[in-house]
Amino acid sequence: MKTQTQAKLIELILSEGAMSRSEMSRRLGISNSLVTEATAPLIERGILRECGYKNTPGKGRHNQLLDVDISCGFALGMGLYEKTLSVGLCTLKGDTLSHRIIEIPKEADGEYIMKTAKSAAEEILGDCCIPEEKLFGIGFCMTESDFERLGITETKFGNLPVVLEPSDRIIEYSESTGMPVNPEGMYVFGCAGVVRKLF
Repeated sequence: MKTQTQAKLIELILSEGAMSRSEMSRRLGISNSLVTEATAPLIERGILRECGYKNTPGKGRHNQLLDVDISCGFALGMGLYEKTLSVGLCTLKGDTLSHRIIEIPKEADGEYIMKTAKSAAEEILGDCCIPEEKLFGIGFCMTESDFERLGITETKFGNLPVVLEPSDRIIEYSESTGMPVNPEGMYVFGCAGVVRKLF
């Protein structure tokens, strides 16, 4: 129960911004004590941080605001669409720190693609001075058929937990609305999957 509450609290802050415990309580329809109990370990782990106060009209009190500490960890994402491989590093709020766009030869096999992705990920982490232990996981965004072709499963990539984000719905939506698919931004969906599923 506490883990579900923590996930909801983080999701709320990520979507709405910093807020007080009493506001979280009101927005989620749970007690103040449950919010306090759920946020305490997140603050201790460095996922949430206290970031100032908000005046409460008429009460003469200040409510302490909590926000996600984007330096606590990062998400690595990899996207594949046709011949374009994108690899990127994002904060928990979805801001891109660095990314690589690589054109893949038409005849490239799964081993080549995964080796290329791993090399790009290592470059990005090196450029940003982020050690692997600061990563929450890696999200792969590609079609179901590409997952099968490359043999990617939701287990581990090195020491990192893996999240699979099928791109089939994204592609279908783009095609139905007449909007082109952005192959260079597919890694973002992988990063978003890490934040959504691993919290």
